[in-house]
This record gives sequence, structure tokens and C-alpha cells, in this order.
Amino acid sequence: MPRKPDPTLKPAILEKVTEHFVDTKIEDVSVRSLGRVLGTSAYPIVYHFGTREALIESVVDHLASARPATALDPGTDAVGLAHHLVATFGGLDDARSALAARLTFELGSVEALDGRDREHRVHRSHTTAIAAWCLAHGYAPGDAERAAQRAVMAARGAQWSAIVDRAHTDADVALRRIADELVARTAFATA
Repeated sequence: MPRKPDPTLKPAILEKVTEHFVDTKIEDVSVRSLGRVLGTSAYPIVYHFGTREALIESVVDHLASARPATALDPGTDAVGLAHHLVATFGGLDDARSALAARLTFELGSVEALDGRDREHRVHRSHTTAIAAWCLAHGYAPGDAERAAQRAVMAARGAQWSAIVDRAHTDADVALRRIADELVARTAFATA
């Protein structure tokens, strides 16, 4: 009877795979290739994570846990909104934050093909939070939803631009600009 892998290996596997993803595309990774990276068979990976997809989602969760999400208080001011956008979508000068954003894009771009909706749910939660902020600051309900959708899409665009053209993109500046635009429309909405 085969012996079970040591359960304390799971965090070590997760960290090693996270490091591997820094220079590796998701499409180039299989359970077997990760076993080679770890210097073992695929068995410990399958034992601890089940599937390649579950492992990748665990890497995204691992990266997210190192940078806890900040909830957006709908009553916060312009500075709080800008801080939330930068904390949620920015900080891409940090290699692990950039990796988390890249993996999120890679996972989100194909998840609908296999019936998953994780990234869609995360995307909607961002939109819902910003729409609540907009409503609390004088936007009409339909306008709040549209403004939130535009803001989240612009924030994702800033992330993507920073990933593909880091030398010419400062995502944090772009995210603060998005916050400024939302705030400027509150003055227009309440005038």
C-alpha cells in the first residue's frame, strides 16, 4: 500500500509552484511538468490539489491571501475610493501582485469554456462595491451601475496595460485617475 504524502508539504508545493508561474504560462503547465519542477512525481500534487485547475486556483488564493482585499466602504471619501482601487487593482510593481493579476487574466479568459465562474464572480463583486459607493454619493441607480462597470473595466485595463507594457504604464496613477473621474461625476450628479 502506498504511503500518503506529508500534509505539511502542501504549503511548500504551493510556494514552489507560485515561483514557477512567474516565468511560465498557464498553458505550459501540466501536473506532470510541475512534478518535474518539484523534483517528484505528479502524485503529491494530485493528492494535495486534485487537478491542475484546482492547483492554479490555489496559487491565486495563495497570492491573494498575502495581500488581503480591502472592502470599499460606500461612505468613504475620494481618498478612500482611490486607496481601495490601488489596493485592489494596483501595486503591480510588486512581482507577486503582477503575477496574481496575470493569472487572474489567464484564468478569467478561459473559465467560461469549462463552466467555471470564479473570476466572473470576483469581477461582479468589484462592480457591486463601486456601484454602492456611487449610489451613496448621489448617482442614480442605473448611472451608478454603468459608472461602476466602466470603472472596473478601466481598472482592469490599467492592470493589463501594466502587465504588457510596464515601462510605459503606471497602473496606480491610472487607478487614482479613475477614482477622480468617479468623484468628479458625483459633483455633476448632485448639481
